[in-house]
Amino acid sequence: MERFDFSHAPFDSLDAGERQLLQKSVDIVFFAEEEPIIRPQAAIEHLYVVIKGVVKESGEDGEVAALYHVWDTFDARALMQGSTPNLFTAAEDTLLYRIPKAAVQTLIQSNSRFGAYCYASAAEKLSSLSAGRDEEQMAGLFTAKVRDAYRHGAVWLEEGATVLAAAQMMKTAKTKSLLVRHGKRVGLFTESAFRNIVIEGVSGSDAAHRWATFDLISIDIDDFVFHALLRMTQHKIQRVVVTENGEPVGALEQIDVLAYLSNHSHLVAQRLERADTLDDLAAIAAQMNESVRVLRKNGLGAPQLAQLMQVLNSSLFEKAWRLIAPEGLYAQSCLIVMGSEGRGEQILKTDQDNALIIREGADLQTAEAAAAQFSATLERFGYPPCAGRIMVNNPQWRKPAGEFKQTVSGWLRAASPEAMMNLAIFIDAKPVAGDSTLLDEVKAHLRSVMSKDAGMLMTFARAVEQFDSHSRGFFAQLLHRGREERMDVKKMGLFPVVHGVRALALEARLTETNTFERLKRLAQLGVMEDQLAQDVAESYRFLMEMRLKAGLATLNEGHVMQPNQLDIHSLSTLERDLLKESLQVVKRFKGFVRQHFHLNA
Repeated sequence: MERFDFSHAPFDSLDAGERQLLQKSVDIVFFAEEEPIIRPQAAIEHLYVVIKGVVKESGEDGEVAALYHVWDTFDARALMQGSTPNLFTAAEDTLLYRIPKAAVQTLIQSNSRFGAYCYASAAEKLSSLSAGRDEEQMAGLFTAKVRDAYRHGAVWLEEGATVLAAAQMMKTAKTKSLLVRHGKRVGLFTESAFRNIVIEGVSGSDAAHRWATFDLISIDIDDFVFHALLRMTQHKIQRVVVTENGEPVGALEQIDVLAYLSNHSHLVAQRLERADTLDDLAAIAAQMNESVRVLRKNGLGAPQLAQLMQVLNSSLFEKAWRLIAPEGLYAQSCLIVMGSEGRGEQILKTDQDNALIIREGADLQTAEAAAAQFSATLERFGYPPCAGRIMVNNPQWRKPAGEFKQTVSGWLRAASPEAMMNLAIFIDAKPVAGDSTLLDEVKAHLRSVMSKDAGMLMTFARAVEQFDSHSRGFFAQLLHRGREERMDVKKMGLFPVVHGVRALALEARLTETNTFERLKRLAQLGVMEDQLAQDVAESYRFLMEMRLKAGLATLNEGHVMQPNQLDIHSLSTLERDLLKESLQVVKRFKGFVRQHFHLNA
């Protein structure tokens, strides 16, 4: 029997020779309850793996920073650095594997993946190892490049070519689209043009460029296939033009993308486009969670899933509002979504967070009736009402643009916790239907009246501490509770990142709403160091993965949706390690936000 189980990360990356080296080096040691294993600032000469029992790690402030259970490893990074400021003790009688530092260093030199585990920054570790994806999964659709999917050898229609010549060229090349030049412009002539050509009785000698589309939607050849799919869905088109160094080189057809798919996400978008009743939309909405399951099973990550679901949900909401609102109201209003839906970070259905901005002079009674029907319709579609009534059927979130501006100004003047949270919700707003310039108008007003009042910004940023009571001492509490303990991943990790980044973005007057995009801009502006921004982005990505895992588990068990409740004992060894890394990054980021906004003053 093997002395050491190599099925757990990071040891599952070792080859036969490396495993033999480790087995010859490893010892088994015992520590009694409360006995120190690694003392603060003491020289570290071993890497430990838990066989039986629990080890607790306490920070310099005495707070329990992490717990280590069976097959958890500690502390690789401290071993490489030589010491740690933290204290590791046995929380109960504990049996450990002890691997000498010399053996670990040999394994690092011979195995790059094992070395990454020991040396990598939080961002690198989370990026390369999160969710335990192997190389085969990562080679799928959602990391495939456009150059690998589109049909090479663009077919060009010569300047001045006729409709008949276009038809003959399509038949010869067996293609559904042609690139066409007309003057300095490049267009796309597709087989769908022939429908209008026949209807209008156009001669075959007519110039083909008259029926080409010159307002092209393009994608770079080195971009991801997934982004091409997203673009097709957003613009409700069947193909995108592929460019290389800014020049068109071909077209990526829907059928090319579907060849990579084993699900029906693009077909959902097509069904949404064809739907002409609320019953049709209800049937489509009922299938969305299943689409998420299939996409997730095929290896799509949580951030990409959130992007896709934002597009599909926006299409669903737009179509529902178009069917409900009279034509005049539709043109004179802007339906917006807020919160995680507005940021493009929501995957499974949660509470409604929406509002309606109405153009001055529009019929408010008509808007009230339509809004009430819309909120009820979304509930029918599976989107529960918001507990805080942040919905279009609430007059506080359904106002003419002028009143909306006054409300925003009032939030800034009041600077109360409630006003600041309303402001936070609105900052993430995204238009989904109607006249989007109304939202632009209100946001421009916000930027124009917002002063650099340190007190207001401090009050706004202070919400980052809203759930501190849930995070402080969590692992300490866990020592005294049952094995079914669940962690609220939103309160402990997601919300502090979202709101901290949002506060920094508000101060910097950024227009971006997505957390990842905001982090990128904040780093570019020098508000945050690049490494911290990368660590926070990767930690947030991992916590999104964990939230999705919890939500899907709840759906699979047929329980009432509790998407934020993560059973930490159901996680793999690697997931628990990455969760610890992520929460440490969140703690570090909260410290940065406190210092930046002087929250401890």
